[in-house]
Amino acid sequence: MSMEVAPPTYSFNGDTSAPNSPTPSEDMVSAQSHSLGIPVDDMHDAEQQFPTALDAASQLLETPPGSSSDPTQYYPGYPYPLPFPQRRPAPSAPVSSEARISAFPDHKFEPVTPLLRRLSNRTTTTKSSSVAAQPKLNPTNYVSVFRKTHKRSFSLSRSQVASIKGTFAVNPFLDIPAMLLSPLPVGETARKNLLLRVENGGIDVDVHLIGDPPPNASTPVARTELYFELCGGSDNTFPLIAKIHTPTLRRPPFRATLVSKNGFTSLHLPPSFHGLLTVKVAAGDLNNHISLSAALGGARNDPH
Repeated sequence: MSMEVAPPTYSFNGDTSAPNSPTPSEDMVSAQSHSLGIPVDDMHDAEQQFPTALDAASQLLETPPGSSSDPTQYYPGYPYPLPFPQRRPAPSAPVSSEARISAFPDHKFEPVTPLLRRLSNRTTTTKSSSVAAQPKLNPTNYVSVFRKTHKRSFSLSRSQVASIKGTFAVNPFLDIPAMLLSPLPVGETARKNLLLRVENGGIDVDVHLIGDPPPNASTPVARTELYFELCGGSDNTFPLIAKIHTPTLRRPPFRATLVSKNGFTSLHLPPSFHGLLTVKVAAGDLNNHISLSAALGGARNDPH
């Protein structure tokens, strides 16, 4: 057995006085719905007669404590009841503002660091760490290094070859006692400031030319001789890479010689370089084997 209950009806009689019945009226006026048949002008007049919720709240705050024990109060001009706020009892002793502020927790909020600042700090940290990680270069002169990979080890594993990799700081004005120098190779009369030779291996080095000529140095200053060579059989295809760095413009003149049979050869010259660049190819077209950077694009290729 079912029973249908009719929905409650809402009506407005325009009375602005507080109801005497304990059950409050549920009359409400909507500015968007006119289902009650009230004209729009009359509705705006009725809305103006009713205070807003903010006015009712202000009346709540202005009501003296203890005026009514009922927590639900009716206020003139407001059709439905509002809960009466319960005020805290006044403290027996006055509380200072500093003590009142200290009662609240101290929120330590740090603003988010901007992205550019974080990137800048990260870049600075990376640069400082790279500078700190870079070892201090000790100047040297008349260095000769020769390494060789035996044919059996070279054929078994190309990962265990004797190559030369590292950084050298060459000061041609550094005086080295003759007793500490190695004997000159057969057929050579002039000593190289830096000589690197590898058989069945590769070379990948950075060379820094440093040092200033002393006051009593001869004029003109002798050139710094740099010599790099890869030797071995035709299967030695390891690269030869030499990067020349000049920290100051007062660098001494130098001559770099790179010799390789079948491997890739790369020579990096400093921007202050001014001189001749000679390239020799044993077989094939020179233009198919040589590529120059944009700074050396105007160099002249001589097939001879």
